[in-house]
Order: sequence, then C-alpha cells, then structure tokens
Amino acid sequence: MEKAKTYALKLLAKRDYFEKELREKLRKKGFPEEDIEQTIVYLKNEKLIDDRKLLERYKELSIQKGKSPASLKAKLYRKGITEVDFSYEEELESALYLLENKYRKEKNYRDVVKFLKNRGFSYSVIQEAVNKFLNGE
Repeated sequence: MEKAKTYALKLLAKRDYFEKELREKLRKKGFPEEDIEQTIVYLKNEKLIDDRKLLERYKELSIQKGKSPASLKAKLYRKGITEVDFSYEEELESALYLLENKYRKEKNYRDVVKFLKNRGFSYSVIQEAVNKFLNGE
C-alpha cells in the first residue's frame, strides 16, 4: 500500500484529482485493488481528496470564465463526474460575464443570442442575459 500511497501523493502534489480519476491512475500503474482502496480511504480521511469541494471549485472557475453548464458537464463527464447542478443564477452570471468580457461584435439581439446559444446556454438564461446586456444593466 505504501507505494500506491506515495504515487497518489505525488500525483496530488501536482494538481487535484477526483476520486474516480485517481483510482484510474492507480489502476493503470498496476497497483492491486486492495492497495488502491486503502489508499483512497487514507486520502479521504486526511481530507486530501474531496469530490464535492473540487466540483464547487470547477463550478466557480467555469462561471468566472463564462463557460456554460453544458460545457462544464461535458468536461466533468470525461473525468467521471455525472452529478453537476447549476442554478439559474449561476448560469446567468456566467452568461453575463461572457458577454461583458468576450463579446466584441456589433450589439444586435440576433447575433448576441446566437453567440450564447452556440456556447450551450439555456434559452431562458439567454433571453435574460441578452436583455440585460443590450439594456446596459
């Protein structure tokens, strides 16, 4: 188990991992399932891995970057996380950030709607974000 734990700690020193990602890394390295399970339990007990906190950080970063919930869900799905919930307010905040900081074209309703639609935002969020953006709110 010590080798698996050492390897896991080395990986975690570089970046945070979701539990499923870490399990896969350890499996690919050839560690026995028993060692992997003991290592994961140890890391959870020491609070070195916490999927819930990491998921919240990913959500915060995606909002700050103006990413849509669809974009984040796709990224997290590849990492093995299937339960992601965005509130309407979080999605709206992300859309508004994207428009205020990234949109550089002529500000007409149709083009702004298309811009957000192509990035995966829901229609209700697009409507509100575009109205706020075009009205200067």
